[in-house]
Amino acid sequence: MNISSSALRIALALALGLGLTRGAAAQSQRNEDPRTEAKIHFGPVYLTPEVQLRQIGVDTNVFNSGINPKSDFTFTVGPEAHVWVPIGRRGLVKTTAGADLVYFQQYSSERSIDPHAEVRGEVYLHRVTLFLENDLLNTRQRPNYEIDVRARRLENTVRAGGELRLSRKFAVEVAARKSIIRFDGDQVFTGSDLEQTLNRDTNGVSATARYQRTPLTTLAVRTETYRDRFISAPLRDGDTLRVQPGVEFRPRALISGSAYLGYGRFLALHDELPDFRGVVGSARLRFRLPRAATLEFSGDRDLGFSYEDLQPYFVADGFGFTVRRQIVGRFDAAGSAQRQRYSYRNLLIPGDPRAQFRPERQDVTVIYTVSGGYTPKRDMRVGIGVSKMSRDSNTNATSIYEGFRIGSSVTYGF
Repeated sequence: MNISSSALRIALALALGLGLTRGAAAQSQRNEDPRTEAKIHFGPVYLTPEVQLRQIGVDTNVFNSGINPKSDFTFTVGPEAHVWVPIGRRGLVKTTAGADLVYFQQYSSERSIDPHAEVRGEVYLHRVTLFLENDLLNTRQRPNYEIDVRARRLENTVRAGGELRLSRKFAVEVAARKSIIRFDGDQVFTGSDLEQTLNRDTNGVSATARYQRTPLTTLAVRTETYRDRFISAPLRDGDTLRVQPGVEFRPRALISGSAYLGYGRFLALHDELPDFRGVVGSARLRFRLPRAATLEFSGDRDLGFSYEDLQPYFVADGFGFTVRRQIVGRFDAAGSAQRQRYSYRNLLIPGDPRAQFRPERQDVTVIYTVSGGYTPKRDMRVGIGVSKMSRDSNTNATSIYEGFRIGSSVTYGF
């Protein structure tokens, strides 16, 4: 088993052990309504605005190039608002909307305005909660560690479903999902037209059974099936099935977040595209440590579609750790390390005797970050840090690069 899936298993085991032990000791803690945390209240509207000023500093490799890297001063401003609108005692509308304003001093081609919005409506019946949600993203930021060009794309996902509470501790959620990804027609990376290779529709359904082991710990099994249909590259079409047991923790637990690990299967609709069967999972966990310290773990293993014509998809597996500690007073320090590996699958070309000898590409991206911060008040933090990012590839020399990002950030909540 590879490092990433092993890390996911270890994190899941730790989460189960610590979460189930501490959950019983915190049963008296209630789950707070997020509206009680809103900063502004007028009429039926609860509102919390905030603004983030991120990455104020120097990017030593703006284009992720291994040859003659370019440096520039850059920053990103991200205003955002969280809104809750209760509808009597039977409904709630929750909205998060904002935009990232990305600025580069010298390379104006990299500037952009990237809006995003998330809307969710809920209706509460006796034992049933119905929901409808829509996530919208219009951005030029890089979609992953593979594509280095900042290409404009639209992502829109609609989910609709409901949760049935069969008992005080047991519930089942069923949902349908429809997603689209659309790159602009003039977006090209290393000769590949991203509109032709990556524009697609994804439709599917999911079912999740949850058992509340303690007030802070929930055991779950999530099953989902969906199909990807490409607009201009039907050779990439396929159907996916996932079955993943996992655990979810409320924010006040000793461990917060969630971890899922299970089985995934991708069945291609064309013989030229290889199938996939194996371990898939995701984890986002935050551990409280002694002496005002925290440990954050993230891990993922899943499939992703590539822009490459002869290597249509890759298996992405990676993990990261962040340790954060309060130093003295309002000052804190943090260090993190992330590793992401993309293992590509070659297209099976009939009649090509070289196909079986063609090496499968592997790209590995590693990021190290050290940072410090100061919190002058509860809803404001000023930080400064340095990140080193590098990528290596066993077959594609143009993908190899390294660079530094040096800068500060400011988060301010009104």
